[in-house]
Amino acid sequence: MATENTAFSNQQTFYEQSIEPWVERNGFSHWAMALIWVFVTAIAFQLFGLVLQVILIFSTADNLTDSAAIMDSLTERADLLMLANTIAQFTMIAGGALIGVKLHRKIKENKAFLRLQTGENFGVQLGLTAILFVVAFPIVLFLGWVNSFVPVSDFMKQMADQSAELIGKLLQSENGILLGFIFIGITPSICEELLFRGYMFRAFEKSTRIVTAIVVTSIIFSMFHLDIMGFLPRMFLGLLLAYVTWTSNSLYPAMLGHLINNGGIVIASGLNPEIMENTPSPDSELPWLLIGLSFVVTPGVLYLMKKYRSETNPKAEHV
Repeated sequence: MATENTAFSNQQTFYEQSIEPWVERNGFSHWAMALIWVFVTAIAFQLFGLVLQVILIFSTADNLTDSAAIMDSLTERADLLMLANTIAQFTMIAGGALIGVKLHRKIKENKAFLRLQTGENFGVQLGLTAILFVVAFPIVLFLGWVNSFVPVSDFMKQMADQSAELIGKLLQSENGILLGFIFIGITPSICEELLFRGYMFRAFEKSTRIVTAIVVTSIIFSMFHLDIMGFLPRMFLGLLLAYVTWTSNSLYPAMLGHLINNGGIVIASGLNPEIMENTPSPDSELPWLLIGLSFVVTPGVLYLMKKYRSETNPKAEHV
């Protein structure tokens, strides 16, 4: 009886702190405000990252009057460029998510809104997430191959090549795999998940159907990377990340899945540099047997995650 009374008291305290969200007081839809805020955050991230990169390069340049040396630094100092990107992600992307929550929340704390919590079957959900992002990777490769049939401009190809070259230089530098794991693995798994599956997905969930929330946030997540050549694989990854967030009612499994995907690519590319050079193309040879198995096994893992879905944490309408 005492336990039931305590639980009722905690629940009553939780809902007593409910407030009217800023977006509702000012006549906005949660989904529309989320789109606007993510767009603003993306612009701020790009601008702040660019400024940081210039500052770091100029601060380490031996001769500020030698324009050729400065341009070489802009292309050769992959560690500084990625450090600037990491700082911009934590300040603008993660910071933007934490600020954006204040526009939508009904309660006076951020953790429940962002799903920074554990719940029922949490261990099972973490384990299934790890399995999911391993068995689904052949589908990612397949979608990269499909995406290669989409015509893109020379400018977009050049951007993709420069990005791959930058990452390749970082991974081949001293302690490159460790730095890559931090910059490309850990940082996005925290910052991007806070913005897209933490903030944006929850905001959409408050004003749209769950399927709409999963699909639209996945599209925006892929567009955010400004890489048409990788649009389909990233959208698919976004769908998986949103799905595991919904089934677990926690952001931590999505962070784990994101880390497994990015970190796995970093380690594999660091140990085998040719991976960075073999971008998908219509002539690429694919592991068709693994792809076929992936299309069979992945739905089974998704089914198990739904079967063990957590229902214990606050729902969207309560946060």
